[in-house]
Amino acid sequence: MVFEGDVLALRPALAAFARRLTRQECEAEDLVQDTVLRALVAQHCFTAGTNLKAWLFTIMRNSFNTRWRRSQREVLTGPELIELAMTTPATQEGTLWARQVIEQLLHHLSPAHREILILVPVQGVSYEDAARLCNCSVGTVKSRLNRARAALVALTGAEEHG
Repeated sequence: MVFEGDVLALRPALAAFARRLTRQECEAEDLVQDTVLRALVAQHCFTAGTNLKAWLFTIMRNSFNTRWRRSQREVLTGPELIELAMTTPATQEGTLWARQVIEQLLHHLSPAHREILILVPVQGVSYEDAARLCNCSVGTVKSRLNRARAALVALTGAEEHG
């Protein structure tokens, strides 16, 4: 019962991380529910006294990565994006279009690159905390972040200024 309460207390943090990963409220909620369910089923695998939040984020990240791999075949094409934009009220069209472009760009990144872009610059997680969450070294976090940024630049065809 204590474990369940601790997991549910972290639900807001899980929801925030899920929203950043999925960029869609419905998918984020599904991901949170899936994560909580998996955690409750696998609670015997959790080592008491360790970081529950990191453990839950790992479960979420793994679930997200699995979903991401499956969805690679379901990327919206140009005509589908145009149709979506045409059926959206005019006041929301620009915002929706920009969001779709960003989602498409992120969708083309590897899960590791997308995750590190969400954790460090978006959520403001420190390199050290990101390293713990991703089970890698701080140097690897910095390297992934640099490669993720370079991949975004390459996808947009923009040149780095700096």
